Amino acid sequence: MKKLLALFSLCFALTTAFAHPQDGMTPEDLMRYYVKVFNEENIPALEEVYAFPHVKIVNGKLIRFDTKEIPVIDYVVLKRTQWKYSKINHVKVLAEGANSALCEMDFSRYNKDDKEFFRSTGFYVLTKDKGYWQIVSLINTGNIAGAVKNK
Repeated sequence: MKKLLALFSLCFALTTAFAHPQDGMTPEDLMRYYVKVFNEENIPALEEVYAFPHVKIVNGKLIRFDTKEIPVIDYVVLKRTQWKYSKINHVKVLAEGANSALCEMDFSRYNKDDKEFFRSTGFYVLTKDKGYWQIVSLINTGNIAGAVKNK
């Protein structure tokens, strides 16, 4: 019995050790996780939040990200705006199927004095192609600093 319990414990440990951080998340959970890792400036986690390829439409401009060679967020440009962190005002899942979803997220950006200096709403198309939710496209009507790598 002890051997069986030890084997079960080992299998459980190995399974959880290789679990993806986004496993089991709902579309709303993914959006909250996205803002969390965005605020942490965690580029590897952000690269897992986004599917590749993905597109961003910001202020009418289409930017395609085919690979991870271009960072998904340009923090140098973003920090020029005095950005310190972002906060979700509300997130709503507008549509959800088994492998795709559409989310609306109203968010604000704050400076080091905790003053809101920017507020916008984005629409995010999600895919569950790899078994967990990822962003495949982002549409925003405002000019979002840091969302596009300057060339």
